[in-house]
Amino acid sequence: MSVTTALVGGGGGVVVALIAAAVYRDAARVGVDLGSPAAWAALVVLTGGASLVTLLAVPDAPLPGVLVLTALGPLLYVLERDDSLNGDDPADPTRLPSQSGDAADSGDEGER
Repeated sequence: MSVTTALVGGGGGVVVALIAAAVYRDAARVGVDLGSPAAWAALVVLTGGASLVTLLAVPDAPLPGVLVLTALGPLLYVLERDDSLNGDDPADPTRLPSQSGDAADSGDEGER
């Protein structure tokens, strides 16, 4: 094993552990609807670990595929977090999620 491989593996493992800890803490604070904070942290460790193993074990692995595998766990968590925070309201194609449900645009009502 070369020094570069050890640095990439060790540094990558530390980064994956830090990201998993941040996901666990945020999931516990927000209270995600689907799964538990430990399950989301485990998903981040699984995808990050799989990308590290792929990067280290397969020298000709395409970098975009490794990056997609790395980002998969945190991306799925961010999508579920957003759905947990904003998913209970009925869909309204005429209003942005940041607008309150009480304020109606009086200028649009006359044109319909």
